[in-house]
Amino acid sequence: MKICNQLIFQCFWVVKKEPHPLDYTIFFRELSHIPDDISALKKSFYVNTSQELDEQWQSWLKSWRDLVSYGSDLSEISTKMKQTNPKYTWREWLVVPAYQQATQGDYTLLKELQEVFNCPYDEQSKEVEDKYYRLLPREFFNVGGVSHYSCSS
Repeated sequence: MKICNQLIFQCFWVVKKEPHPLDYTIFFRELSHIPDDISALKKSFYVNTSQELDEQWQSWLKSWRDLVSYGSDLSEISTKMKQTNPKYTWREWLVVPAYQQATQGDYTLLKELQEVFNCPYDEQSKEVEDKYYRLLPREFFNVGGVSHYSCSS
């Protein structure tokens, strides 16, 4: 457990050392596939990374992968991780348009989101993935009430 905690610390050290925002929901869901290469995790990054940072991430990923694969069935670990890390999560930038449409009497998007969120850990259609499994659109960065929400609000 101590080694695992050290690797988690190292992961966040890489992020903090050369700050680059990433989407943690997507990051951990992609990590659930137990990739060999950092390129698989880059879909969670909001900015392009330098070669040096990629090397740091790759080193961290190799250490993490070695740790989780030691005496374990990677398929079983991947399944457990996918059961812990949802693919689809409640995001304000997804639900604000649904609220807006609902105030006009159109509940189509609200019902669609309800269907998606009924099975947040499941792989869903390519259409659902393209629409709801993605980074926060740039136009919503720093928009109050849309870019981020608080559990206490």
